[in-house]
Amino acid sequence: MLVELETGLVALLRASPLASRLRQVDSLPDLDGDSLLGRFSTDAPAVYVAMGSFPVVRGYARPKFGIACVAKNSRSQQAARHGDGVAIGLYEMLDAVMTLVDGATVGAGDAIAGFEVLSCDQVASEAIAKKGLYVGVVPIQASADVRLQLPINEADLAAFRTFHAATDIDAQASAAEHSKWLQEPPDYSTSAPGLTDTLKLQE
Repeated sequence: MLVELETGLVALLRASPLASRLRQVDSLPDLDGDSLLGRFSTDAPAVYVAMGSFPVVRGYARPKFGIACVAKNSRSQQAARHGDGVAIGLYEMLDAVMTLVDGATVGAGDAIAGFEVLSCDQVASEAIAKKGLYVGVVPIQASADVRLQLPINEADLAAFRTFHAATDIDAQASAAEHSKWLQEPPDYSTSAPGLTDTLKLQE
């Protein structure tokens, strides 16, 4: 469920007119601290999707995600916030994200949910300011409870004869990329695992 919803949100943003004004639209990189800010600085202007914390009650959940917008403009603080007619500004990105996501329905198969915008928050810190970055987050949540489901139907599985593992050693790829590695056959067109291992059981 969560993979389909996150992937669906990324796809929604990538298919929008907003994407043409951005360098990156993806799941939030699995980084933190200076490494994450370094990625933000390289990618800006960029939009990232990340899962948030949400309650689960009796098999139902109302998933929450955060959509982070990152802007950067060497001309001035106002240009970074408002845009300058060439580079998109943070406020323009936040406006576009809220408009796109509020009321949108994403997902695939049985994992489909509509989303609503909860708020719009600007994120500021000394570390962010030193990088010349301007960051805002749009928290969203499913507009109705979603029933938890197994990602596979165990009754449809045949006996396992081959086990395959794909390891993201540097933890650089997004959840969407990890899903592509798990396809049959694996899709390594845009990224590849640092290590793979295949074990075949004897008959």
